[in-house]
Amino acid sequence: MNEQFIFWTGDGKIIPSLLYEFLSHNGFGKYFPNRVKKKSSEPIIVMLNGNIVSEVNISYIIGVVHENIIACTQEAGESGPILDSLHRSTSLFGPKNLMLLPTLNLEFISDTLRTGYAFFNNGVIEITGNSIVVANYDDFDGYVWENSIINIDFQPIDIQALQNFDFFQFLLDLSQVDSEENTRSRFDSLKSLIGYLMHRFKDGNTTKAIILMDVYKNGRPNGGSGKSLLINAIGKIRNLATIDGKKYDQREWFGLSSVGLDTEVLSFDDIKKDFDLEQLFPLITEGLYQRRKYKDHLFIQHKDSPKIALTTNYAINGDSDSFKRRMFEYEVSATYNAEFSPRDKFMRNFFDEWNDSDWNCFYNTMFLCLQFYLANGLVRSEPINIGLTKMISRTSEDFVEWADDHITLGSPLDKKELYESFLELYPDYKILKQRSFTDWLRAWGKYKNLFIDERHSGDSRYITFTIII
Repeated sequence: MNEQFIFWTGDGKIIPSLLYEFLSHNGFGKYFPNRVKKKSSEPIIVMLNGNIVSEVNISYIIGVVHENIIACTQEAGESGPILDSLHRSTSLFGPKNLMLLPTLNLEFISDTLRTGYAFFNNGVIEITGNSIVVANYDDFDGYVWENSIINIDFQPIDIQALQNFDFFQFLLDLSQVDSEENTRSRFDSLKSLIGYLMHRFKDGNTTKAIILMDVYKNGRPNGGSGKSLLINAIGKIRNLATIDGKKYDQREWFGLSSVGLDTEVLSFDDIKKDFDLEQLFPLITEGLYQRRKYKDHLFIQHKDSPKIALTTNYAINGDSDSFKRRMFEYEVSATYNAEFSPRDKFMRNFFDEWNDSDWNCFYNTMFLCLQFYLANGLVRSEPINIGLTKMISRTSEDFVEWADDHITLGSPLDKKELYESFLELYPDYKILKQRSFTDWLRAWGKYKNLFIDERHSGDSRYITFTIII
C-alpha cells in the first residue's frame, strides 16, 4: 500500500464503493485459474505487487484496510468512529461482495520450448541451451506467483567451481560405472533427465515417463540407491506431488486427488514389481483426469499436466513401440545402498544442513542440468544390465540362474522335461503353470539374443535355442 486513501464519510461511515476502489487501487482482484471454464468455476482472490501475484484471504484484506485507516488518521487521532464502522461492516468482505473486485487477466512467465525460468529474491533466472542469466522482474510483462519465488539471492557459478560440491558429486556417483567413457555418457543422460523434469514446457512430443531403477547387484535389486532423494531434489525447485507407488491403483476413485493445478512433477515412488505402466499412458500423453471429493472433477490438459517420474527397485516390462515411446529408463549406479548412504559419504544431510552458499551451489547444479537438456534433449546412455533387470522382473532370479546353467544350445529340448527339471530344483514354483514356464523360456531366449524355434511331434513339444550368426 503506497498511498493513503479515504473511503469513509466525515462521520466515519465506510462507503462500500470507495472501499472497493481502494482495494482495486492497491492491486486486489479476482483471478480465474481455469479460464476455459470461467462461467462454471470459482475465482481466487489475489493481490498484485508489480508483477508479483499472491493469493490472499479475507483476514489479510481486512488487515490492509485497517492499516490504511490507522495511517490516514494517525495525526488527527480520529480512527475510532471509522474502526467502529469497520467492525460493523465486515460483511463487506464476504465472498459475494469480493466478487465485485475487478477480474484480473494474468499471463504468467512460463517456460517455452527453448527457455526455462526460475524465480529468486534478486530476479528471474533465465536458462537457455547456452546461458544462465539473472534478469530483473521489471524486464518481463508476465506475472510470477509469490510462492514460487525462492527466498535467497541467486549467483551464477562456473561449473568448475561446483566439482567439489556435495550434490554435484552425488550426481556423479549415481552415474558411476567401471568405464570412464560410459560414466561420462551416463552423467550426461542423468543431467538430461533432470533437466527434462525441471522444464515446465510441454507439447505433443513431451510424452516420456522418467523411470529410475536400481541396477541388479549380485542378483538382487540395490535398494537405497538415491532415486527418491534425486526426485525430492527436483521438488526443491518445481512443485512436486508424490504418490506411494506400492499402493496406487488407477481403479481407486480418488487416486490422484493430491495433484493440483500447480503440480509440475508427479512422482510414483517405489512402484511394485508388477506395476502396469499402461495404466498411465493416458496421463503421459493426453492429460490428467482428476476425481475430487466434494468438488467438480477436473481435467488438466496435457500442456498443463505434470511430468511423470517413477522410481522402482525392479524394472518395467514392455517391449512394444507404445512402451518405448513413453519410457525413458535410467539405471542408478550401485554406489549407495542400505548400508552406505550419501550422509555416510558427505557427513551431513542434504538440504537440512545446508547454508545459503550450499543452496546457491545446488541451484546452479540443477540449472546446469536444465541447460544441458535444452541444448541436447533427452540423452540415452549405455545400459548397465537393464536386460537382466527386466528378465528377473518378468520371471524370477531362480529361473534365470537355472536357465543359464541347464539350457543347452543347438538341440531340441522337451518343454515338459525342462519344466519338471526346474520344479525339481525349485519346488516352491509348483504354482507356476507349464504355459507360463514356456513364456519364461521364450523371454530368456530373447534376453540372450538367441534364435528360438518351437516344434511338436505327437504329444511332445520342443524348443531349440541357437546362436544368431
